[in-house]
Amino acid sequence: MLSSFLLFGNLGSAFMPESDEGDFRVEFKATPDVSLERSEQIAREMVAEIHRGKGIAYTYTTIGGDERGGALNQGSIYVKLGDRDKRQHSLVLQADLRSRLKRFQNLRTAVVASDTHEDSKPIQVSVRGFDLDQLRSLGMRLMERVRKVDGAVDIDTTEEDRRPEVRVVVNRKQAGDLGLDLGTVASTVRGLVAGEVVSQFEDPDGDSYDVRLRVDPAQRFRSADLLQLDLPGHGGQSLIPLSQVASVVDARATSSIRRRDLMREVRVNGSPQGRSLGDVVNDIKAQTADLNLPAGYSISYTGEAEDMRESFGYVGDALILAVVLIYAILASQFRSFLQPFAIMLSLPLSLIGVAALLYVAHDTLNMMSMIGVILLMGLVTKNAILLVDFANVQRRDGIPRREAIIEAARVRLRPIIMTTLAMIF
Repeated sequence: MLSSFLLFGNLGSAFMPESDEGDFRVEFKATPDVSLERSEQIAREMVAEIHRGKGIAYTYTTIGGDERGGALNQGSIYVKLGDRDKRQHSLVLQADLRSRLKRFQNLRTAVVASDTHEDSKPIQVSVRGFDLDQLRSLGMRLMERVRKVDGAVDIDTTEEDRRPEVRVVVNRKQAGDLGLDLGTVASTVRGLVAGEVVSQFEDPDGDSYDVRLRVDPAQRFRSADLLQLDLPGHGGQSLIPLSQVASVVDARATSSIRRRDLMREVRVNGSPQGRSLGDVVNDIKAQTADLNLPAGYSISYTGEAEDMRESFGYVGDALILAVVLIYAILASQFRSFLQPFAIMLSLPLSLIGVAALLYVAHDTLNMMSMIGVILLMGLVTKNAILLVDFANVQRRDGIPRREAIIEAARVRLRPIIMTTLAMIF
């Protein structure tokens, strides 16, 4: 029994067991300044690399927006696998694909489950604070340490590269002298460059399409072209070139700012491979223990690690409550405070089989196995009740204790096997 507890310490822990779902998804993200055409080219190259592996049935690629939103520099490739008896396990295929995708050095790639997105990866380490530049620095240091942990793959950060932009800097005094305000300048430039929906077109099939009006591409190809745009001045009676009231500068801006609990956040995420989630997260905590954080900054672990910790706590509370209730019921049934201990002594003995089979099967302690342990506690208690109750009947008939126990084990073996097999099936 003591050796089984030692085995439990070597099993590892996870929120849910790993399974072969028959599909997965490959995500990629390029620099913010790439065009849609370049993103499409990247996607085609990645699809070709994916199909070099065995067991791939088909792929489906999405670039840019999806149900969660997205930019043109990122995409998602859904990978459907073939029949299970004709291919390797999906986890093996994913590990092989990760190693082959390393040749795309300028891309941020990840191989995840089909229902996983950035904020639901198993490994989630959150750094919170106030200053964005300080957060970026801490996030990069944290990501480098997480990458050193054995079994941590697809390590990435929610911090995006700053996207390039052209800023129109308005000289307010000159604009005011010409009868222009910031709202007029902004709405006019936006309408001419991004376009405005002025009508709708309906095709023969009855489908409607927006008609967007904007200046010709040749007039908005370079940032200097913006200065040639005309603005309505003096009540729309005259046209004023934008160059007369504004200048344009090239700059870079933050793509997004995340917040958690009203504080700015940079999150490092990833997935485990070849090791249990609990072991990987424990190693990450050890790696980041000496990461000196400035005052007002903190690190927290979210995602599946947080769910696992909370769920295991609930299961532990449920087990303790179950043992107390079982004892109370048995004490009232046998009208004894001592005999329930004989019955409940079999509960820790049953863990020998749990630890041994999980270890042989290379499984982990997860929600499914913990639920199985709770079911096992009830089954073992029922078996012990059958034995002790029958032994008590034999002893009331005058049979000595040893013979009564042996006879109870012989007679009750069949119903115990029947109910155990019914539970297993």
